[in-house]
Amino acid sequence: MMELRPDVLLAILGMALASYACRAGGYALLRSVRPPEFVEAMLRHLPGALFMAYATPPLVAGSVPAWIGAVAVVAVQVATRNLGLAICAGVAAVWGAQAVLW
Repeated sequence: MMELRPDVLLAILGMALASYACRAGGYALLRSVRPPEFVEAMLRHLPGALFMAYATPPLVAGSVPAWIGAVAVVAVQVATRNLGLAICAGVAAVWGAQAVLW
């Protein structure tokens, strides 16, 4: 049976509080202060940049299923302009390619 030590629980709660404080602080700051235009532009482009940072390492590694998924994402995004649908198509393509190839 697993036991939860008080020091571990305190560490987990402390990290949760710090994470919440960072998020809440950012929201509170942006509600009271209007950021400059370049910051707004950067925030609008952030989801795409984060997705690319997540997707690039498997592509650089040269995994065939990863490349199949990337092609599926680009094709669905160009066809539908729906990022959520494109990501789902990419995940499905990688899953299918892994099932067939491995």
